[in-house]
Amino acid sequence: MSEVGTSVEEPVTEGSWMGRGVALFTPVFAVAAGWLAGVVAQWVPGAHLDETQVTSFMVAATTAALGAGWKWLQGWQQHERLVAEGKAAPVKSTAAK
Repeated sequence: MSEVGTSVEEPVTEGSWMGRGVALFTPVFAVAAGWLAGVVAQWVPGAHLDETQVTSFMVAATTAALGAGWKWLQGWQQHERLVAEGKAAPVKSTAAK
């Protein structure tokens, strides 16, 4: 007996690599943000900051970059969960090959 009308559909999943890219490059951008903050703090005319203030500014910039990356990744995980539940469309479907 052959079953003519049955076909097995693969589940719709997210095929985009954006989340992996953000996870990989967030530490790189955080270090770059800290370095750039240090350069800006030292070279801006009229900004007379001592070493501890420059370090604090660098730490604040690094923390802001890490926080932004973390928040984006939380939203991306939420999106992937909604795609898995069928409540949202994937950015790039794995079925579209």
